[in-house]
Amino acid sequence: MKFAQDEANEDLRVGKAYVLGQIDGNYDDIVQSISAIVFLSTPHRGTHLAEILNRILSISFQSTKNFIGDINRSSAAIENLNEQFRHLATKLDIVSFYETLHTSIGPKKMLVVEKDCSILGYPHEISAPLNADHHDVCKYSSQDDPNYISVRSALTDLVRRFGSKGANALNSLKDEDERDLRSLFALSQAPDDDLDYFRKRWMPGSCQWILSEPALKTWTEFSPESRIAWLCAPPGTGKSILATHIIKHLQGLGFGCHYFFFRFGDQSKRSLGVLLRSLGYQSACGLTQFRRAMVELSREGLKLEKMDPRVVWQKIFISVLFKLAQLRPIYWVIDALDEADSPKAFLELLQDVSRSTCPIRVFIISRDTEQISMAFKRLSRSISVDIIGDVDPENTQADMRLYVQKELEFMRGRQDLKSSVLENILARADGNFLWVRLVLEEVQHCRTETAIRDALQDIPNGMTALYSRMENGIANNPRPSDRHWAKTFLKWTICARRALSLTELAEALEPESLEFLDLKSTIQDVCRQFIVIDRNMRITIVHQTARDYLTKTQGLKFSIDVRESHTEIFSRTILAFADNAVRSKLRQRISQDDTCFLHYAATSWAYHLRHSATVSNVCLELLVRFFKGPSVMTWIHALAVYRRLDTLVTAANALSSFIGQFRRLNATRNPLLHRLQDLEILDLWAIDLVRIVGKFSRHLIQDPASIHKTVPQFCPKESAIYRQRFHIEKSSISVSGISNDTWSDCLAKITLQRDEQAEKILCAGPYFAVVSLVGVIYVWGSSSFEKLSILPHAESITSACFSAKCDKILTCGLRTTKLWALPSGHLLASFENPTDTKLLAVIFTDDDTRILSAADDKIIRRLLPNTTSKGWEQVSSALAAEQFQIEGGFLNIPTVMSFSPDAAQVAIAYRGYPLSVWTTNESQLVGRCKRTVEGRPGTGRPSAQWMAVERVVWHPTGTHVLGLYKDGSIFKWDPIGDESQEARATADEIGVSPDGKLFITSDGDGTIKIWNMTYFSVVYQLYSEDPVIDLAFSPDCRRFYDLRWSSLNIWEPNSLVRLAEAEESASDSASEQMAPPPSSHVSEAKVASVDPICALVAAPHSLLYCAANEDGAVTLFESSTLRSVQVAKVPSFRTVEHLDWVEEGDHIAMADLGGNIMVQRIDWSAARAVESETKMVPVLKATVDRGVGGIHQVLLDPNSEKLLVVGESSCQVWSIENGCVLAASTIQSEVTRKWLNHPLQRDLLLSFGPSNVKAIRWKDLSQVAHLELQSGVPEIRLDPVIAVPDLARLLITEDIKPRVEASVNKAFLTHDGQDLLLQILERSAQGKTAKRLRIINVSSLQISDAGDWSQPLSTLDIPEEISLRIEVPLGIVSGRRLVFLDNDLWMCTFKLDTLHGSNTVNRHFFLPFDWASTEASAQCCLLEDGTLLFPRDGEVAVISSGLARGDW
Repeated sequence: MKFAQDEANEDLRVGKAYVLGQIDGNYDDIVQSISAIVFLSTPHRGTHLAEILNRILSISFQSTKNFIGDINRSSAAIENLNEQFRHLATKLDIVSFYETLHTSIGPKKMLVVEKDCSILGYPHEISAPLNADHHDVCKYSSQDDPNYISVRSALTDLVRRFGSKGANALNSLKDEDERDLRSLFALSQAPDDDLDYFRKRWMPGSCQWILSEPALKTWTEFSPESRIAWLCAPPGTGKSILATHIIKHLQGLGFGCHYFFFRFGDQSKRSLGVLLRSLGYQSACGLTQFRRAMVELSREGLKLEKMDPRVVWQKIFISVLFKLAQLRPIYWVIDALDEADSPKAFLELLQDVSRSTCPIRVFIISRDTEQISMAFKRLSRSISVDIIGDVDPENTQADMRLYVQKELEFMRGRQDLKSSVLENILARADGNFLWVRLVLEEVQHCRTETAIRDALQDIPNGMTALYSRMENGIANNPRPSDRHWAKTFLKWTICARRALSLTELAEALEPESLEFLDLKSTIQDVCRQFIVIDRNMRITIVHQTARDYLTKTQGLKFSIDVRESHTEIFSRTILAFADNAVRSKLRQRISQDDTCFLHYAATSWAYHLRHSATVSNVCLELLVRFFKGPSVMTWIHALAVYRRLDTLVTAANALSSFIGQFRRLNATRNPLLHRLQDLEILDLWAIDLVRIVGKFSRHLIQDPASIHKTVPQFCPKESAIYRQRFHIEKSSISVSGISNDTWSDCLAKITLQRDEQAEKILCAGPYFAVVSLVGVIYVWGSSSFEKLSILPHAESITSACFSAKCDKILTCGLRTTKLWALPSGHLLASFENPTDTKLLAVIFTDDDTRILSAADDKIIRRLLPNTTSKGWEQVSSALAAEQFQIEGGFLNIPTVMSFSPDAAQVAIAYRGYPLSVWTTNESQLVGRCKRTVEGRPGTGRPSAQWMAVERVVWHPTGTHVLGLYKDGSIFKWDPIGDESQEARATADEIGVSPDGKLFITSDGDGTIKIWNMTYFSVVYQLYSEDPVIDLAFSPDCRRFYDLRWSSLNIWEPNSLVRLAEAEESASDSASEQMAPPPSSHVSEAKVASVDPICALVAAPHSLLYCAANEDGAVTLFESSTLRSVQVAKVPSFRTVEHLDWVEEGDHIAMADLGGNIMVQRIDWSAARAVESETKMVPVLKATVDRGVGGIHQVLLDPNSEKLLVVGESSCQVWSIENGCVLAASTIQSEVTRKWLNHPLQRDLLLSFGPSNVKAIRWKDLSQVAHLELQSGVPEIRLDPVIAVPDLARLLITEDIKPRVEASVNKAFLTHDGQDLLLQILERSAQGKTAKRLRIINVSSLQISDAGDWSQPLSTLDIPEEISLRIEVPLGIVSGRRLVFLDNDLWMCTFKLDTLHGSNTVNRHFFLPFDWASTEASAQCCLLEDGTLLFPRDGEVAVISSGLARGDW
């Protein structure tokens, strides 16, 4: 740069270069590109050592420098440069580091540049110390040097904020990011609504005094430490206006300021959870790095709305926000903390602010209550707290004078009158802005000077007296209608769950409200200043003190009874669904707007029921009428339209609470008044509402109207919704054939392939994974239970974990550690494990850039997956060197190791030594959990041996450890405070819920218990005969998973769903009364033992079907009457796995696991119906040779004379008449094929592969023709299979050729005999699958000796977007409609005639998700009349829909 040297060829200071560059147009681009300057011990104000420096240069025979004289302290050059630079520095961010150590200069040591000379003192300048002398401020020993870290953090912060200068679009909030953030934080209103409401009341020029407060100045200054300030003042003194002024001041300076206004009158704005979610959302909008992390969490499926605030604090703030590397402080302003549900809880959380890497500044405004004052005293022990308590009255008086003067400008009258009014008001205000505002409003309504003077004379001093005057004005109103409407408006304003809009209130009060000419004016006129209508037309009470006055003051003429008001509002909200027009509006989606009263009624009637008059007969009558009629279905329909089905759980809790109170009252009343039948109906609905959320929410969101016709058919027969289905609306489907008497807690069951034994389950974000005993990891999606990938680690796995972003999974075997990508299943890297060690615990940390492991050699190691890492590197060996011996203890190899959620600590358990917790960064001992074994008989003395710990898990907050002792006892232990809690039990597995409220255990007999974390009480028990191998909670805490041998069970009990709503319910009740103590009731469930269906076949051209179960029974059914007759019974260890039914319907073929084959002939009655007299005649019973291998399929020929047995290695044709083998052939292909009779040529078989069809003769299994299948659409693309060498990073390129295995999943003839359906299953090595459907017209399969089979066989290929949706193809019905079950278990049709036109798929009805299983999907089939047969818990569901008749 031209200005690098001056005319004397001496170096320029950067500040001078920047100043000179401003006036030279040649360097505009360079100067404009400079956004910040970092100074390292720069003598901005000169130095007293300048002359000494010139002398040293002279002594050392070097020429003196002219510029050294310029850096003399207060030299003219320095002063001139600083003056010039000061005007330009406002465009820059400036960071000044200063030295703190003395520099050796000859025999002396001194500071070369003192602190006051190193700092410019400009506004917004950031200054920070360096632990270095003048020589070393820019020299660093390593990357771990604290000075290097400080400078690097400053540069990182500047680069992040200015690196995208000129490309703001990169940092702007994208639409998809905003949707993800709104989904994650679930805010009902924009955070700036309240800011705008209060800012409108601010008077320009006021509140300036607060900016001069020393405590606020200290709080706002740029420094690296976090601070908290508290302004406390009485109610009505303008605290919220002050808050907005501080916020606007910080925003005007360009600071990141996030805020929250607690509003006691709005239930949605007074909980700690809402505060944290609002701060998190604002931080994500303003901080790019934090936003990226939050968007990733949202896309992983994390939901914060129902999560415990402590866990939100841990996951969002401690784990992410507080670890941001930036020097610029983050400012929070919290107003009206005293109106929050739990002020103390928030102040306790703020103790963690002191651990934040980036400075956090919190400004809190509230009344001075004893609880808040004590909490601040405790908080001050861990972080600096500045208190602004004694506000100078002159400051308030000045603001008040400004406000009154401005308001009086709009009042008519002489100036002396205005001055008189001004002085009168100020003299009596006593610092209360609310009193002043209300007085001004009344004065401005006066029309004469006399009226003004009379009003001022009549208005009393103080808010209580003023409220009394306002209340008397309403009570003494001569018009009864005005008194009535004043009370009505105040009831709704005071008791509404949130602030209502004028439109909502008008709709709520229809038809009476239709008479008002102007509702807004009417409210303002009759309510005497008690109600305020903001610019968004929302109705609120003027102040919290006004609410307290009207609801709590004794002896008022005009008071508001809160409980009676809630009862009245409950009546209005629940009756909103009795209108028949509501359902038609919902179907037309007219009422989707969340600002309409129907939305409020749907989401709020339960809130008003909870707060209504205790055991009100009016409420009971309304509830019974609501739940016995169609209104309840319309309500659920509305919630599905609004996507607020979680409200069903809230309503169920409120309903249960109401029923409990009513039953307690019954104990004191005449039995004739007990109304037991009505209470029973409500009880059933309280259960049903929760179940509907768990089992049907996804389908209801997709089709809200399905609540009327489809959902009731799949509900248990003893449920209220099923009992009332015929009274509500006739359904288009009917379900029979299954017991389904009561609700089941099981949501789904998944069996590992090849019956591999499961060993461990992992849950995170949108995935859950199961580790098998043979070292294979199966990964599923948690929403649809779709298998996403199979990861072959190929050795026994000792530990595994998901990354924090859930885009990777790490698996540790005995020899290697492997890193996999999700959901693709690609192997990203493989590393050798340390020799002779077993990795017992692993965890991702530092934004997934580092992995820590804890091994049985007690060494913590790290792995850097995003670099060319050489593998595991030892962090510290201090744990291995532990030599602390405890009496009776034996320090052996650890049995269990577990990292805390933040990876800062590790818990280590031994067989004969206390459980220990160590820090991972410094290897410091945190604490030991000491529990001895109780005295043993015959030892002669109490044993000092330490009780072994079998399992260890961490609480999500990282503050406690939970575990199991060897005797099965459960314990919770605080390593820092050394406090523990214990419960006697016989548990052998344990897990903790992600929200930290619950933990789960399993016993050796298969019993699972869910415990309340705080009280160590059991809230749910599940009894089962099968032992549990492992268990875990889902991320949303509504489900839990257990492993039993080769099966993964997914459970969603009522208890978990209800507890997920516990925080909201407690918050609701906290406003009016103390929260109820935890219930001692234990919810129990038992897993009934069933024999699953192993094989299912439908008779051709009839309504009969045959099913075989795991107990060995084979039964024939008639679908219309469900009459049945047993076909065969084999021992349970030889379960029948394969069935076939010949076309004529007289013969049934069977094959069991033992290789036995049977053919039975049905001896039909004249009616050819299933009757008690129907007999089965055995015609073949034999055992195939072992050389055939496991049987894959049996097939009868059209004449019932031959039986094809397809084995693993060969196939045979058996004679049914004499039981001998007529022909045999070796199976050479490894690809699974399906076999069918040729639909046109009875002497031929068709063998279907994924790419060809073979025509085979029945008599000798000789091949007649080989037909290649021609595809009309491109192959479905799957992920490639990639071979990965150990210790190498992968570079995945496009030229890697995929290796995909394909097999035939299904092949069958349609009922009309016109087409063959062929479903091809394609699978990559990672387990990712895709299904493709091909339709072959029967006419193209005519085989003749003269035929030319060199041409590919044409097929009708379904478009890829349709084919990917087909989970189970079922057939083709009238109108050339393809019938199939899609991925969401919807029964769908697709018109084949529109194959090259519209690709419209019609959905007709769905199957519940808890019906889903791999086995059931493979066995289900369609009868000729469109009836669906679907295996379910050892039975076959018969679902009649009239689909084949075209009824849909």
